[in-house]
Amino acid sequence: MVLRLMPVQYEAMGRANYLQRLRELIRHHFPQQSAGIDDDRMEQRLWEQTLLARRYGLEDERSAARFALTAFLLGEGFDRSVPALAQILDSDQLSPSRKAQALEDFTLLLFSLLERGQTAPAHELLPLPAPAPPCPAGTH
Repeated sequence: MVLRLMPVQYEAMGRANYLQRLRELIRHHFPQQSAGIDDDRMEQRLWEQTLLARRYGLEDERSAARFALTAFLLGEGFDRSVPALAQILDSDQLSPSRKAQALEDFTLLLFSLLERGQTAPAHELLPLPAPAPPCPAGTH
């Protein structure tokens, strides 16, 4: 007898594996912050954030996981409550991997500054400006 899986079953297995790995990463690196959240609830919240990440074009696993981890660390709704991150996520000038990297960079900088008890200069927390459009020929 041959076991045949439907595409939806493959997707469910992949989803479960992704959520388990992300949950384990969070439990390992943030044991105190994650201690009060049971596995099912954590996976539900991580999946909700993964779906939200897709709305910003973060569809690959790594980019979506960075978004979900940022939501865990900064709180759900960070994508609207932190103006610099909202601008990055809404940008059509940045690739999905660049957006995800910007989330990670911002979060690392923020926690590094908080750990040292410092505040960041405003220019360090602002998003990069969008590249200027090219000038039409002969207008230089």
